[in-house]
Amino acid sequence: MEYEEFARKLGLKIKEIRISKGITQEAMEEGNYPISYRTVQDIENGQSHPSVRSIFRIAKRLEVDLKDLMNI
Repeated sequence: MEYEEFARKLGLKIKEIRISKGITQEAMEEGNYPISYRTVQDIENGQSHPSVRSIFRIAKRLEVDLKDLMNI
């Protein structure tokens, strides 16, 4: 799998998990591990290459294990 495909699939997985938990992109800015909704939006739409820090914060905010988030 190439990086571009991985980033796209990761974005789709993040979106799927976020929606299944009833969390809006804007609500990702709340809580102990806030992350900008613009960053989330860009990652989910495949328009950004997420940093390790962003992936970590997203996993914490969505309350999922990093290994589960990265299992694509």
